[in-house]
Amino acid sequence: MIFPNLCVCCAGYLGGQEEFICDLCNYTLPRFEQFEKKDNQVAQVFWGRVRLESATSLLQFSAKGDVQKVLHEIKYKGNTLLGIYMGEWMGRIIKDKQLFSGVDYIVPLPLHPKKELLRGYNQAELLARGMCNTLSQPMAKDLLIRIKHNSTQTKKHRYERFINTTEIFAVLDSDKLKGKHILLVDDVITTGATIEAAANVLLNVEGVRVSVLSLARA
Repeated sequence: MIFPNLCVCCAGYLGGQEEFICDLCNYTLPRFEQFEKKDNQVAQVFWGRVRLESATSLLQFSAKGDVQKVLHEIKYKGNTLLGIYMGEWMGRIIKDKQLFSGVDYIVPLPLHPKKELLRGYNQAELLARGMCNTLSQPMAKDLLIRIKHNSTQTKKHRYERFINTTEIFAVLDSDKLKGKHILLVDDVITTGATIEAAANVLLNVEGVRVSVLSLARA
């Protein structure tokens, strides 16, 4: 009665079988309709910029919408269990999908250690951990690291984002990644500049293929 379980989207009471998001809000969360198309709008963001096997998102972000509420709950309000829950949902959605066949490692987009220490966690890692729970695939979170603490991307234009993300990632164990198919996971894709920077570093390793999946696209 004092701390009831409430839906993070509508703030209504959750039923006995509901977790974090009520069934109605879960049903009405705006899906990215082109999710399963090889040439979807997320994939097109990276055309001519970086060579990806596939790239897509599951939800459509809109300002003040339910997807924003979910992302803010995970990213800024410390709801780590919701992050894992949404990752498990992502895993169920992509399971057996041709877009992500043959993935060897799930790799969360890393935060700089100082930023992760300040926040207490990496939201992309929460999503990746949930996906691994569902898909029974290994997560390789320490093979790709962030070596530069760049300023926030939120209010930058596309070119500014690109300049802001140059030389911020590094691979620690290239031998372990040789010939592997990497699924790079993040919470939301906007211009794709940070994903592009990370993917380019991974693609410098011999035989590596990279696919990209985010919970949402903006």
